[in-house]
Amino acid sequence: MKRVICVVGRPNVGKSTLFNRLLGYRKAITEDTPGVTRDRNYGEFEYGGRTFVLIDTGGFEPFREDGFSPLVGQQIARSIEESSMVLFLLDGREGILPEDKDIARTLRKYDKPVFFVINKIDSQKRELDAFEFYELGIEKYYPISALHGTGIEDLLEGITGMAADMAEATGSGEATSSSLRVAIIGRPNTGKSSITNRILMSDRMIVSEVPGTTRDAIDSRVAFKGREIVLIDTAGLRKKSKIIRKIEEYSVASAIKSVENAHVVNLVIDAVEGASHQDGSIAHLVAARGKGICIIVNKWDLVEGKMKQNEYSAAMMEKMPHVSFAPVLFVSAKTGKNIGKILETDVAIYGQLTGMIKTKDLNRALEEIMQKLHPPYQQGKSIRISYINQPKALPPTFILFSNHPERIPEHYKRYIENSLRERYGFRGAPIRLVFKKK
Repeated sequence: MKRVICVVGRPNVGKSTLFNRLLGYRKAITEDTPGVTRDRNYGEFEYGGRTFVLIDTGGFEPFREDGFSPLVGQQIARSIEESSMVLFLLDGREGILPEDKDIARTLRKYDKPVFFVINKIDSQKRELDAFEFYELGIEKYYPISALHGTGIEDLLEGITGMAADMAEATGSGEATSSSLRVAIIGRPNTGKSSITNRILMSDRMIVSEVPGTTRDAIDSRVAFKGREIVLIDTAGLRKKSKIIRKIEEYSVASAIKSVENAHVVNLVIDAVEGASHQDGSIAHLVAARGKGICIIVNKWDLVEGKMKQNEYSAAMMEKMPHVSFAPVLFVSAKTGKNIGKILETDVAIYGQLTGMIKTKDLNRALEEIMQKLHPPYQQGKSIRISYINQPKALPPTFILFSNHPERIPEHYKRYIENSLRERYGFRGAPIRLVFKKK
């Protein structure tokens, strides 16, 4: 069973740095700017033969005027409720602040084991000064430096010891290799988090009208028709010229990494704004990485009746011709229209991505394709394609053997691809054609 651990504390005490240290890789954005982590960020790590799910939360900030603090507080409360244990991170340089005492009082309301972790203890003097934290009424604390990694092993030993003492619940709910990973990407403020919330039927992501609310890639798990799906809500992708701060560069990189880690990508388009050339570039990126793709036109309730869906799709695909094979769903996160079709479509796309076709059937199909339209002569040379097989899936990849593979024109390659799609579907799935010399 995977134990869920929540990391809480004031802003800028090093929660994301500890999160990354425990996970062993840089998943959360870390920067010396208070309030960088607003959503709950999920990750996994193993220690002592046990697997743990780690939640990085936004900082406790009782008095803020930017409109986010109440939302962040709600996210923290939900994180604690779903956790088995809590890591309360404090700043060893600043010592105890009134906010720390408020957080300690809040945590006592929950019936959860709490680890008091004193961060930024990177000298003997600071280690001696850390004794003041006993003022919080605690029996034990863990002095660490998340940045340098000191004290982390003792903390991990304490966590695994606590996990061993806790009664094992029935049913692990662990992710398996068969988990389908779905990324939700798109330009800022298209409604990605709202769609995720509708799918999850919870407010796991913070939703705000301010573009750029989601900065990290957030993983959530949902069961759908007996299959576990890992849903990744990402920061909005911007053009590089629009990336002013380092944190935005991290967000774009995080979104691109989410595409790399996903099986299927849902590209969210704002129905009112329509598809942009940037959306076309994003779609091209997804297809080039060999990922399944579904186009989600959100906020359709604001456009419905003004334009027909087939007309809208045709105009949209002019800006993203590389993914003309992608299904298009017209949804409204606000009303819930067609939200239920998203995961159903994603699962179908995954089936198209992972399917393998028998070599005998492929060669019969190739023969019929060439009978309809023979390869054209090139510079007086007769081109023959004698054999085809599929060595791999994810994405479906086909090797075609020819006497002159270098002379096969692009339009004939497109004809073969379109013919294979017409015969086998591959809806939402890019396919690869590799031509080799016989």
